[in-house]
Amino acid sequence: MGCYDTIIINCPKCNEEHYFQSKSGDCVLNNYSLENCPNDVLFDANRHSPYKCNCGLKLSIDIQTKSVISD
Repeated sequence: MGCYDTIIINCPKCNEEHYFQSKSGDCVLNNYSLENCPNDVLFDANRHSPYKCNCGLKLSIDIQTKSVISD
């Protein structure tokens, strides 16, 4: 089993919490908010995106602005 870090985001529509896993960076099982996540960890955050929230919104992360993208 591999290690990863987790980036916690909230859906902009319903505020449900979601967990994006990243295998870039140190991969030491750290949890980060989107705002405090190191750039090297964000590099791999969208490998399973877009993620569909229970409210129907599709979510991914804009790595450069550290914000949630939805459609």
